[in-house]
Amino acid sequence: MTPEPDTLQTLWQSQKQEIDAMTLNDIKAKAARFEHLVRHRARWQYGSAALSILLFCTYVWFMPGWMLKAGGALEMLAVLYTLTQIPRRAPPKATVADGRPVEVVDAYRGALIHQRDEMTAVWRWYLLPYVPGIVLMAAGSGVAIHGGGDIGTAYAILALALTIAALCLVVVWLASLLGAARLQRRIDDLNHLLAE
Repeated sequence: MTPEPDTLQTLWQSQKQEIDAMTLNDIKAKAARFEHLVRHRARWQYGSAALSILLFCTYVWFMPGWMLKAGGALEMLAVLYTLTQIPRRAPPKATVADGRPVEVVDAYRGALIHQRDEMTAVWRWYLLPYVPGIVLMAAGSGVAIHGGGDIGTAYAILALALTIAALCLVVVWLASLLGAARLQRRIDDLNHLLAE
């Protein structure tokens, strides 16, 4: 006879989680790797921002209609805004070269918590600034096509452009939430280590 489902669930939940023991050197190495990844991501963001600004400059100079031009200008402003936010929202130093073990773990844990919080708020400071420019450029595309006389095509392009933009924003947001969940697992491991 198999035990009741509640009994199995209680037994499963009451088991002690097995977490690999981490040495102080392991934590220092993980903290150094974390700092390296944050710096690498920031460099990648700066590079992609430069390319984005060049792209949106072409919108401002070469696209027809004021809506496309204004949308490109708004996108450039959004890029510049997010560039100012990247260093401001960067985590504090995660590595402590010399110090008591608790200080080393606390510094790493604090950097992870800070980064997790920023990743869960990415929609507000990293994605939302792009929305007005995206909407204006999509509307401008629809107006430009409607000027040719085919309103059905104009609405279809507007809907397609907004759908693609929304999907891109959602993918970035979900990737950030996934990254925040991974950071939370690291934080939980450190909390478990500190509790021992």
